[in-house]
Amino acid sequence: MLLPLKPIIDRRPRRDGASVISSQYCYSSDKRTLLYTGLAVPPRYWNKKLLRISQDLPPEYGKADQPNLRLHKMVRTAEDIVSFGMQQKVEDPMAFLKMIFQPDFDAATLPERVRQLAEARVDEAIANLDFFHQLDDYIKTKTRKVSTGMVRSYKVMKHRLLAFQKRRKQKITFDSFYYNFYEAFVNYLTYERRHMGRKTVIRGLKKNSVGASIKQLRIFLRDRMRRKIILPIDLTDYKILDEETDAIYLTLPEIRNLYKRIPGRYAAGADHENQRA
Repeated sequence: MLLPLKPIIDRRPRRDGASVISSQYCYSSDKRTLLYTGLAVPPRYWNKKLLRISQDLPPEYGKADQPNLRLHKMVRTAEDIVSFGMQQKVEDPMAFLKMIFQPDFDAATLPERVRQLAEARVDEAIANLDFFHQLDDYIKTKTRKVSTGMVRSYKVMKHRLLAFQKRRKQKITFDSFYYNFYEAFVNYLTYERRHMGRKTVIRGLKKNSVGASIKQLRIFLRDRMRRKIILPIDLTDYKILDEETDAIYLTLPEIRNLYKRIPGRYAAGADHENQRA
């Protein structure tokens, strides 16, 4: 299976004159990562065409055959890890590769290593069931997978929940999410939540803004349930509020009429029309 993996060398030498050789994995045109190999040679002894160390490597660095063999093995190991991750349908193959790969990793131990990491991950999550700890963990895992705007919406939802917790003077836990919580949170956002960044105090968010926070909260809770970190929660009544928005468009004649009313524009436009005539 041909994968976007290849060895590359850093053209910026270290103090000893050698440059680090890495294995580069390109997940997409704008997402790539470098894997540490532990190998380094002066840049002039790197064969760019063959992607390997040149045979004329000076004796003080040893023979080229051995490090080239190690480098080839590491690239094959990285390929095996990515292939295994794709077979297991992992959400982020690049993050999976970075988590598993080590220069001396044995690909034959992949299933066992993945099982160990999964158990460690679950144990770590179960160890702290604080609601906002879990929310921070969720945001952290999503940071490299979604757009900056989506991460911002997660953080906005978190700040609104923190403000709601302070307003109610009741700590939010995973046992809080019954219908009364939903109703109280929606009322708080709709009638009490202060608009941020305004000089005059305006309270109450629009329906679409309220709905966005409810949607993100619901997705987060379902994620924690799917990972078996928390027990199932009935979210049937957690409706996503929205409202229709009006988009107003002007016709071409209306745009021309507005243009003519701008001082100094009509005369210039008329001269231009006369020249074209």
